[in-house]
Amino acid sequence: PQRHPYIKIHNKIKETFGGANQVIIMVQVRDGDIFNQETLHKVKEISERLEQFPAVDRYKIRSIAMSKMKHFKFTSGTMDISPLMFPEIPQNQDELEELKKKIYSEGRYYGPYVSWDSKKTLILVDFFEEELAEIGYDEVFREFVQMQDEMEDENHIINIAGEPVHLGYIRALNRKVLVVLALTTLAMMVLLYFYYRSKRGMFIPIISAVLSGIWGLGFMAMVGFNLDPLIMVLPFLISLMTARHSMQLINRYLEEVERGSDVKAASHTLISSMFAPGVTGIVTDALGIGLVAIATIPILQNISIACAFWSVATIILALLFTPLVLSYIRPSKRLIEQIEAIKEKRAKPRVLDRILARLGVMVTGNGKWVVVAANVILVVVGFQYASTLHVGDFFPGSSILWPWHRYNKDAMRITTNMPLLNPLYVVLEGEKGGFISEADTIREMEQFRRYIIKHPRVMFVSSISDKLPSFLMASHEANPNWSHMPNEEKVLSFLYRHMVYSGEPGTWDRYVEPRDMMSNIIIYCRDKMPKTTESVIGSIKDYIANKSQIKGGKYLLAGGAVGVEAGIREEIASSQTLNLSLALLGVFLFCALNFGSIMAGLLLTIPLAISNIITFALMGAYSIGVTVNTYPVSSIGIGLGVDYGIYFVGRLREERKKTGDLNSAIINTMKTNGKAIVIIATTLTVGLMLWIFSALKFQAYMGVLL
Repeated sequence: PQRHPYIKIHNKIKETFGGANQVIIMVQVRDGDIFNQETLHKVKEISERLEQFPAVDRYKIRSIAMSKMKHFKFTSGTMDISPLMFPEIPQNQDELEELKKKIYSEGRYYGPYVSWDSKKTLILVDFFEEELAEIGYDEVFREFVQMQDEMEDENHIINIAGEPVHLGYIRALNRKVLVVLALTTLAMMVLLYFYYRSKRGMFIPIISAVLSGIWGLGFMAMVGFNLDPLIMVLPFLISLMTARHSMQLINRYLEEVERGSDVKAASHTLISSMFAPGVTGIVTDALGIGLVAIATIPILQNISIACAFWSVATIILALLFTPLVLSYIRPSKRLIEQIEAIKEKRAKPRVLDRILARLGVMVTGNGKWVVVAANVILVVVGFQYASTLHVGDFFPGSSILWPWHRYNKDAMRITTNMPLLNPLYVVLEGEKGGFISEADTIREMEQFRRYIIKHPRVMFVSSISDKLPSFLMASHEANPNWSHMPNEEKVLSFLYRHMVYSGEPGTWDRYVEPRDMMSNIIIYCRDKMPKTTESVIGSIKDYIANKSQIKGGKYLLAGGAVGVEAGIREEIASSQTLNLSLALLGVFLFCALNFGSIMAGLLLTIPLAISNIITFALMGAYSIGVTVNTYPVSSIGIGLGVDYGIYFVGRLREERKKTGDLNSAIINTMKTNGKAIVIIATTLTVGLMLWIFSALKFQAYMGVLL
């Protein structure tokens, strides 16, 4: 969401301090520790190979094997600044012991880069967002996977996590996703043939859906939109919507033909009686999809525009194409025999027809109170579970991939051992250059760092200020009595400049920019879940409002992976209620106008509101958060769900004109349009349930919810 203040700050600082496209590699040994030549050689080789990756920011590759990782040593008035392990790894045991001493004596390295048990070490790398977006994630992902395969052996585990790798895994699973969608289509065709016993009933909805897909994808290509793998299911759902409207017409067509109408007359009836309800249903579909664009997130805005056009195209493909094709297809021998059997009263009513007839009698009698009571119970219970719904991911790692996926395993190992996977950037910015080098600024920064590190969901906090005591101690021959922040302002300011300017270019790029006008405070959070982002950012805002004593500058929120996640979460949270309200209001208005009845609008809107309560209850019960991927479910579900009611009410009005009696009209509508609803709903439900077998967890959840 480019308008969100967090994202604006993220875009402002990403070239200076790094963006959200950071990858963390953890080299882990099973036996012994990392201080052996084989392991250190792997660390060095990985670090060097990263420099050749496309779109990599070479100044932001950090590991104990990089030249910018310095060891400061002061003896007899001289200063010795040397890399930890560059350009060569230790060649003998004495050199290995010397490396251990350097790392164990530096808080900058021991803990953040080498684990407390010395069995893991981290390598961090950043990528340029624009370059990475231009070349795509596939190439970078393949490089990481190849490197992981080559470097792992019986004693070494190479754990890799970060957004470029995450999205690379998702794109790699595209083919498996397409297989699931193909199986969904096949299952629907089988069910359609089972219900209709007709090839036209099986093929025409599928052909309509395929044409819809060609039109919709063609429109997306024409306007320059990409089909992101995370939202691939939405275009598929729009194609299903076309198939579903087509199925409504086919059901009525077969009903008219069985009554004795010829194919031309039956097709004419489809347009004369079902076109108006169909258009209303399609317009509400397009409205629900279009409202997804309320969240100012580019991926959602693009897909909502494309799918709204796609929905309107359904008017041609479902409401005109279907009756046109049907009018040219002669009745089959089986259909003629069935018509003759109905005329001679030899055909027995189907089981579904008998069930629907009894259901119609029930709901026109005392059974209606059972329906009301059931809905009241669902709403009451649903509200309790829906209240537990959160915006954002409920679990650490990827909510899109299954917990047992390699990416989530790697992310979990990194998070539990060396929790640097979820950085939140808070920037201290001055009004003029040199602001960061001032003593008051440094003390303010350290005060903030000590405040936020006490938060229970914060693991580490790293800034330029906490590096100064160890540098001062090193400058006094490693005497621990000198590990403190100088009291005198001039001494503190000098110490800062001495440390920053004594390093080679890029050494302190993560923390300060060249003009000393901005400084980055990196807060490593436990995870990116809603509870963490809300509470940590809430604490930061509380500090800024009540405890900060900064002069001549200000705090800027927020960058890094957690900052971007927080911006997305806040945007979704602020637009979700508005989205839902407008979708329901739109359904009410369009339905009321179409039927010329406020009551009709209410009758069609209330069940949709109840169904959304149930959906949110399921999401709360199964800990499915509202994310960019699940956000469209409610508004699209409203648009798709109202179609059943619109066709039902349209047929009900038609039957009432014939009979003049409401109860008889309800019973007849249950036997006719009710049958279409059962056929369509069960066909789509069985098809969507196959998504449970998807390689993507979020797609499986989408299938269950829809």
